[in-house]
This record gives sequence, C-alpha cells and structure tokens, in this order.
Amino acid sequence: MPVTDFTLIRHGQTAENITGRLQGHFDSLLDETGILQAKAAANRLAGEHFDAFYSSDLKRAMMTAEVIAETVGIRPEPLMELREWHLGVLEGRLCKELWEEYPAIMNCFKYESGEIPVPGGESHNEFDARVAGCLELLAAKHPDEKVLLVTHGGVMRSIFKHIVGPVAEGSLLPLISNVSYSRFCKRDDRWQLCCWNDVSHLKGIGVRESITF
Repeated sequence: MPVTDFTLIRHGQTAENITGRLQGHFDSLLDETGILQAKAAANRLAGEHFDAFYSSDLKRAMMTAEVIAETVGIRPEPLMELREWHLGVLEGRLCKELWEEYPAIMNCFKYESGEIPVPGGESHNEFDARVAGCLELLAAKHPDEKVLLVTHGGVMRSIFKHIVGPVAEGSLLPLISNVSYSRFCKRDDRWQLCCWNDVSHLKGIGVRESITF
C-alpha cells in the first residue's frame, strides 16, 4: 500500500499572538520574531526533499511558507482548505473579552468538544470536516510522496483529532507552538502520528505556546 508522508509547520508568531487577539480568518502578518522563527524552521527542513508544498492562503502562513521555500527549493501552493477556523464575529477581538461573552466557543481551544455554532463563521463540526476532507484528498493525490504543509494552530489540532482521535474528557488539547515541526503519515490506509510540536530548532529565539488562534 502507498504511504503519504506529511511534514507540518505552524505559521510564525504574529503581533496578535502576543496581544491575545483572536485571528481566525483575520489576515495578520508575521512580526519580527515570527520571521526569525520561519527562518529557523527553514533551516530545520534544509536537505529534506518534498514532492508537494501547500500552505494556507492567509498572509501569516504564506509569509512563513515563502521563507521556507527559499531553502527547500519548492514553491508553496496556497490552499484555502488549510485556513484557520473561521470564527466569524469573534475575529480580531481580545480573547480576555471573548472568554466572558463566548465561553463555549473559547473552551473549544482548551478541551475536546462537539458541535459548537459560531456566529458568522464555521461551526466546530464544519471546521473539522473541512480539515479532514483536505487531508484525505491530499493523501489520495500524493501516494508515496512527501508533502509539506504550513498552516495554523486550530487546523493542527483538528488534524491531531483526525489521525489520533478525540482527547480524553477532562484532558487539555495538545499544545502547538509557532513554527513547531510535526509529522504524520497515511500508511496502509491508516493514519499514524510520527512527531508532534517539536521546537528544538527554536533554541535562542524563544517558544510561545498558545491555546487560541
């Protein structure tokens, strides 16, 4: 059976990550630290061969992907399906305010949850279905190939759920750092997690783990 190997990088740091402002589809940019992080991720990937390279089309992801492309020698293809969770009326607002107004939605960033509607955006189930559908299509499109993805924290948590399963009730969802390195594959028609949230390439730059997107 064919094996599709995925390498997964979260986008670099943004000013909104630091100020605690919810992003979603809000099209933020990398800050200076985020650019340094992207360069560190590129160095981590130097020498690796990839047959395909996809990135969320949001600017913070594409900026990260463009930096990486200079090292890996393959251009990123923008893919809307890799965008962050569309959070509707919550986007661009401070998380500390949203915890008071939308606690059920905000708790989705910490704990496993079922269907949660989002005013003006995607429900939790719609978001998970989008991400799962994208993964399955990419695996079918690239049998026996290595695929590089640059995307967002929420998408990465949805990927984790798709390939590993839901997190146990009462346990926190996995942490995801900016420009963390993760790997997973589809082997014998089954998904397998190989590595998660490795930040060893960020020594001297700093690591910030966030629970919101």
